[in-house]
Amino acid sequence: MDNYNFINGDIVSEGESVIGIRDLGLQRGYAVFDYARTFNKKLFHFDDHLKRLRNSSSALNLNIKYSDAELTESALKLVELCKFNDPAIRIIVTGGYSNSSSLVFEPNILIIPEETPTYHNDLYTRGAGLISFEYQRELPMIKSVNYLNDIRLNDLRKKNNVFDVLYQLHDSITECPRSNFFIFINDILVTPKDFILKGVTRKIILDLAYKYWQIEERVISLAELNSAHEAFITSTTKNIIPVTSVDKKNIGDGRVGKRTNKLMQLFNDYIKKNS
Repeated sequence: MDNYNFINGDIVSEGESVIGIRDLGLQRGYAVFDYARTFNKKLFHFDDHLKRLRNSSSALNLNIKYSDAELTESALKLVELCKFNDPAIRIIVTGGYSNSSSLVFEPNILIIPEETPTYHNDLYTRGAGLISFEYQRELPMIKSVNYLNDIRLNDLRKKNNVFDVLYQLHDSITECPRSNFFIFINDILVTPKDFILKGVTRKIILDLAYKYWQIEERVISLAELNSAHEAFITSTTKNIIPVTSVDKKNIGDGRVGKRTNKLMQLFNDYIKKNS
């Protein structure tokens, strides 16, 4: 059975899911998206993803003509129709077609079901390594389709045998290409506040953590990693992955810490309760 997608109000088969070559998303990379997952075929925090999508679209002067209810109904229909075991939903809002410099946007809006990626269990039990890289995403508060830098750094990841890249600017840590970054300094949970995309999972983690630890949203310097006892990254697909080294230097004792393990359990319990 073919998969189905939503394009500009219609649900069509994969083979019929096309947009024209003059779309600004293709021609100029002028597009935003959001990505939500399901648990047990139920959309997880979809309202938060739609809110972020609308914020991203608004920043690029792109109007989404469908209501949240309409988008949710279509997403649920695609989850029902798709043949994926663990479906996720990608919503893309492009600049639409433009043949002139007037740039009057009539966005193309797509909803695409996908299989949610999985990660090896060792990442959760033994932790991941990161490598720092000086870079600042353009318009970091929006979820743009521009992942050019992320993709071009694949060779750097492989060469250094690390899970991901940790962006920093002038020695101040911001984020990973597709994840938010946290450290524990004793019982203080610290995460960057500015020049980042504020993830939905990040928000949940902060809501869960405040009952147990002091929270600081602020600048984190690269040097401050020497004082960190634990670290981890969060994202929609990764949940919480512990980080045990950055630039081949151990975080704490180089093992997954007890606070991170507690947060992972709290998050897993939250998923079970809300899915």
